[in-house]
Amino acid sequence: MELQENDVLYAGGASNGQGTPQAAPVQGGGFTFSGEGRDSFRQFVAFKGSGWELFKICIVNFLLTIITLGIYHFWAKVRVRKYLWSHTVVEGEPLEYTGTGKELFFGFLIVAGVFILYMVLQMVLERIHPGLSVLAALLLLPFWFFATYRAVRYRLTRTRWRGIRFNLSGSAWKYMFLALGQSLLNLITLSLWYPKSCAVLRKRIIGNIWYGNRNFTFSGKAAPLYVSYLVAVLGIIGFGVAGFMLADLPTAFLQMNSNPGPEGFKSLAIAMGTFYGMLILGVLVSQWFMCVLIRWEVGNTGFPGVRFRSSLTFGRYFWVQVSNLFLVLLTLGIGTPWAAVRSLKLYLNTLDAEGSLDYAHLAQDAQEAPKFGEGFLEAFDVDLAV
Repeated sequence: MELQENDVLYAGGASNGQGTPQAAPVQGGGFTFSGEGRDSFRQFVAFKGSGWELFKICIVNFLLTIITLGIYHFWAKVRVRKYLWSHTVVEGEPLEYTGTGKELFFGFLIVAGVFILYMVLQMVLERIHPGLSVLAALLLLPFWFFATYRAVRYRLTRTRWRGIRFNLSGSAWKYMFLALGQSLLNLITLSLWYPKSCAVLRKRIIGNIWYGNRNFTFSGKAAPLYVSYLVAVLGIIGFGVAGFMLADLPTAFLQMNSNPGPEGFKSLAIAMGTFYGMLILGVLVSQWFMCVLIRWEVGNTGFPGVRFRSSLTFGRYFWVQVSNLFLVLLTLGIGTPWAAVRSLKLYLNTLDAEGSLDYAHLAQDAQEAPKFGEGFLEAFDVDLAV
């Protein structure tokens, strides 16, 4: 029998006299640590899906979306999520996705109506002065942040584990203004503020995530990121400048114009190869920082009595990213389901935890869940990974 929103996971205890189990006292805040003082981390999540199974779902979704002139898109997205969620196993128990295509569809219709009004307003402003229409376009950025927060909330409230759902508290409006402020600081400081904004925004989101009646925490500070970030930035700039100087592209283009034969083409090809080769090395440094960022984010995320860490290595991360790129390009997109599965296995199977949960009194939270799906992001067909 499926648990309802207000059900309590019962593991023994007295009755309240009305046939309802009475919860037993929770020991140690509901959680216990195992193996304190030594490395007792274990694999916490495992993704059990396969690219072939996901491919079959995507093919059917594609055909039905064409037949229905795009309307089935929302139900197709739900089918993919249900598959991915049900094959994500946490401590031996799979996740459950409870969202519906109807919720996504009506969420899209609501925002589509708002967009029609926005487009009319933009046309009116453009007739008044062209600059006003540009200002109207910039107004989409705040709502992008607002919609992102709402989309995370929707997906969490439609995610259950052991019958208990997740949630995201806090105001999407406050997050919008906070994200705008961080974006402005990044612009002013030429992105030198980026590690600080990572810490601020992740704390606002992760610190407001709830599982039942207990919430996650985020303790990450920007300071440990700065050395890695500056190395990445300097590496990208350094390799880019070195590539431009070594390649001497202006001279190569002049030679190509003056001698359009094989020799001129060869010199230009060598120059372009040198330049892009150095850019790839710069991208390599940036991907190294992304790996550091993932480990930092996971390592600073906590739950009452539980600590997390990521055992992701740069070698594995870079190999999966590069091989997925070639997989998708060489198959003209057909290999996308396999690439998605490989990425999920990389991220989820390297998520470790220390501590053990006592499930006796994890109760459903009383926070309200949104009624409709991610309309604003649906309007742009943005998936936030799924």
